[in-house]
Amino acid sequence: MATKKQTSITAVAAKLFLICGEDEFRVKAAARQRVDALCPPADQALSLEVIQGLVDNADGAETTLKNCLGALRTPSFLGGRKVVWLQDANFFADTIKGEVLKEARDTFAQELKKGIGDGFALVISAGKVDGRTAFAKVCKESGVVESFEIPEKSYQQEAPAREWAAECFRKAGLRVAGHGMQEFLQRTGYDTRQIVTEVEKLSIYLGDRKEVQSEDIRLLVAPTRESENWDLADHVGLRELPKALTTLRQLLFQGENEVGLIMGLEGRWRELGILRGCLDRGWLKITSSGWKTEAYWQNTPDADEALGSLDKDPRKTHPFRTAKLVEQARKYSAAELQRALAETIAVHERIVSGSSGADTLLELLLLKLLRKSAT
Repeated sequence: MATKKQTSITAVAAKLFLICGEDEFRVKAAARQRVDALCPPADQALSLEVIQGLVDNADGAETTLKNCLGALRTPSFLGGRKVVWLQDANFFADTIKGEVLKEARDTFAQELKKGIGDGFALVISAGKVDGRTAFAKVCKESGVVESFEIPEKSYQQEAPAREWAAECFRKAGLRVAGHGMQEFLQRTGYDTRQIVTEVEKLSIYLGDRKEVQSEDIRLLVAPTRESENWDLADHVGLRELPKALTTLRQLLFQGENEVGLIMGLEGRWRELGILRGCLDRGWLKITSSGWKTEAYWQNTPDADEALGSLDKDPRKTHPFRTAKLVEQARKYSAAELQRALAETIAVHERIVSGSSGADTLLELLLLKLLRKSAT
């Protein structure tokens, strides 16, 4: 979801454009925007040639690449610039294998390296692209590359999704009040297409009103994503008892393993315990400005000795995640976190020993540890 642009020449001078990544919606949108900039919609009937790149096998990919090269040698009907769009290509990663495809891609890369003729431009929109291939290297060296990747870990997806949602609301002329953005993302999930759709719904519903309230979100935005293990850990960390219980029940309904859930809680208590200790000792400070969050670590000899000996040094964690965990660590004292870890481990042992009612044990654990926020 995050955007990474790699350019070796300016977009104005470029004739080769690769727009790729796992975020299908943003790839399609960026490719369409690029094509329209190169060839205005009014001229596309005669000056744009679209070649479908979605194929089933290596032979299909080979034929498609040959057609693409052929299109780059055939002028537009009325002269002037011709734009070729290789659309939705799915054979630049390792999903389709074979010597035939490898040779076809290498030949394609060699032809691109020779340069695209005057009066032509090539736009390629694709899914994931193997950056080690000759094709990817030629695009990076000779063209403009825009990459829209989705972070591998789900917790890493929140920050770029929040930025994307903020951009969508801004373009729609809407402001989100209070904690509305968090509630919005909890319902939409982090899919860019879903975020765009829900913002459009809110914009139509609000009419001339420009401030989005939590009530509007609850009314119009239906929950679309499944809960994940880290959702439970986040609600527990924030001492949000009702949300933690709801998420636990949803996870169990989805078929999540009780042992996996409780191990996730143990890991969270350990993380919070370490950060609580760092805060108490003055080793860590968090500052935020807009969407930018910075973690400032005091690299004292004591901190270096204590944190450097850990299996996972918290100083190497991304500042955004550190800030989220610090917010949770501040909800507990160091003693509470130690007790929470001990009691969670005890429940873990009861579950693996075969005690019946693992779901009930988990609910009772949450009630016991988080009841402070319910009083």
